[in-house]
Amino acid sequence: MKKAIYVVGVVIVIILAVVCYIFSTKENENEAVVLNIQELATKIQEQDVFDDTLEHIDKGTIIKNYGFTDEEIVDAVSYVSTGATSEEILVVEANDVNSVKAKIDTRISDRAEAFASYLPDEVYKLENPTLIIQNNYIILCVCKDSAKMNEYIENYIKDIREA
Repeated sequence: MKKAIYVVGVVIVIILAVVCYIFSTKENENEAVVLNIQELATKIQEQDVFDDTLEHIDKGTIIKNYGFTDEEIVDAVSYVSTGATSEEILVVEANDVNSVKAKIDTRISDRAEAFASYLPDEVYKLENPTLIIQNNYIILCVCKDSAKMNEYIENYIKDIREA
């Protein structure tokens, strides 16, 4: 009888240890990550997924282009194409993630509609953008290889989390 109680006790301790490990791992995955949005946008721009040369635009222009308000965003960095392609990068630290995401979705949709009439070969980039939300950050990249860009950004965030 004592042996059975001992075995049950050991099993309970092992189960509790496994449960604690699982919950601590999930907490780390959801842990807030602090991104340097300028650095990330620059590193994205340096990747070989763009057909065009992208130019940095100021925060005021970003706010105008997307219809953001100063209350919705903390900061934003963007690089846009010369107009010959639909390519762009946007990295936003948001106060209101849902509102900012909705405005990004609207801009992507509006641009896809506009490009359909004069550069239809560019529409696929807008239909398949990289769009990642990480805590209060939103990262958008419209490029020719969204799968490659998605992997790059996910690894970038993972490296920061592990540092």
